[in-house]
Amino acid sequence: MPEMDRPAQSYLHRHAALWKAVSKDGIDAILVFGYGDALGAGSQSHGALRYLTGWNSHEAQSLAILTRQGYRLLIGSPFLDASTLEPPFAGQGCAAPPAGWAKILAASLGSVGKIATIGFGEMPNAIHSEITSTLDASQFHPIDNILSGLRMVKDDAECAALRAGAAICDDLFDRLPHQLRQNEPVWKTQLHLETHARLEGAEYCKTWLTVMPKADRPRYWPEENRTSPSEGDQVLFGIALTVDGYWAHGIRMGAIGSIRTEHETLWHIAFDAQCAGNNALRPDMFVNDSERAISGVILSRSSIWPEMQRFRNGHSLGLSYEDPVLSNQFPQHWPPARFRAPCCQPIPVKSGMILELHPNLFVPGVGGAALGDMFHVTPEGTERMLQFPRRLFLV
Repeated sequence: MPEMDRPAQSYLHRHAALWKAVSKDGIDAILVFGYGDALGAGSQSHGALRYLTGWNSHEAQSLAILTRQGYRLLIGSPFLDASTLEPPFAGQGCAAPPAGWAKILAASLGSVGKIATIGFGEMPNAIHSEITSTLDASQFHPIDNILSGLRMVKDDAECAALRAGAAICDDLFDRLPHQLRQNEPVWKTQLHLETHARLEGAEYCKTWLTVMPKADRPRYWPEENRTSPSEGDQVLFGIALTVDGYWAHGIRMGAIGSIRTEHETLWHIAFDAQCAGNNALRPDMFVNDSERAISGVILSRSSIWPEMQRFRNGHSLGLSYEDPVLSNQFPQHWPPARFRAPCCQPIPVKSGMILELHPNLFVPGVGGAALGDMFHVTPEGTERMLQFPRRLFLV
């Protein structure tokens, strides 16, 4: 069942699991800051807050206060209706400007000792400074990584929401050729498809669509896509959308009129790389083995293109677009190098993980290729959650 139908009691189970994970740390309260979904992939804190509360602040900010005695939610907008909170959280939400949160915390927590924090890395500095100066900042201890570990494996309800999102992605891929044949500016094609996704139940949808003779990079915004499709263009289409907060994601590739030989070669590299990455998602392997398998295929087959560029080969999906911890197993390859995270501890592959594998390569003056699918790790292997064919399509 989708997350919107999740029994409210299950959130208390998540709270209990988090309290158990910090039981040896002497934590007395947990503060969870989060933006809403209006920032899309630009927020990690929204996923953490929604995981623990089901709450969506949309364009506002919220702060959940968890103690062993109960729960409270401070909502930073007067226009969000806290009455929509269901049991066991009903009546526990109140609208309060973020500038006043520190006083509310001081009154609510009193002389509480050690305070754990989640999402404070995204909290505006003015709010953060007021809270940490009102309370004893030495008592604050980030536990983002602990919560992230609890979010790595998805339950049946989470997988149902992800499958619902995958079905909308399939629908958009199916509609793309017809929409391109309308010969409108590319940004209008994106707008039509994103609007359709919303009408079909997606809370949020953002696409990138590159339509040009030699695809150069992902193109997201109207100012990048004012041209109209032409015969001989490459077509690369990426979708990122949410259903009940959970991110679905996919990328497909095609051409208008005919497919050039070099572009077919690029597609084969991306396809073989994705297959290699998928084959590495086994219980006796580590998640970063999938990254190595993808990169190995790309680098071994494209040495004739030393100027090749590519972005991250994959990431985890959940209530965050790049669900934390697992996504760090896939370094960012897109220049400049300062965006690349350092190597992290390998994580074993586990049943219930949801990973997006999207090998990609862009060669200046030649073109690009990208192929993305959602893979659900099961005891029997992996399930590809998108159904739309991975082959090159013609418009």
